[in-house]
Amino acid sequence: MSKILWVVSCAAVAVAAFFAVTWMRAGGEGVDVDAFRKTAARTDFCKEAAPLDISRSEELTPHDRRHVIEGLQAMAPDGIAEEFDRLLEWYAHPEEDERDRSKQASVRVGEFIERSCDDINIGGIRA
Repeated sequence: MSKILWVVSCAAVAVAAFFAVTWMRAGGEGVDVDAFRKTAARTDFCKEAAPLDISRSEELTPHDRRHVIEGLQAMAPDGIAEEFDRLLEWYAHPEEDERDRSKQASVRVGEFIERSCDDINIGGIRA
């Protein structure tokens, strides 16, 4: 009986881990990428995000990149706004103790952009 309990426990942990990773990769519980993709705002958002594509990103200075992120923040849905805020705060005040949180925000923002915009590939992001 203890073997069955152990197998069930392992399965429960695996399912919980799957849902946690899925939730994190979606940028959190508050953002609905599919709903955003159906809005008119998506077109302008993706146009604004185009300079972040890996094929064009070398043209951007850090200052330009920050301005692109600011423009995207203004157009992004509420569920991802906090991640944009955190990333912009890092650009303004890069503090070592916030490095991990800003890196996570950068990944979530990048994933949101890639999932929202079909033609944009951001380096280092797998969406």
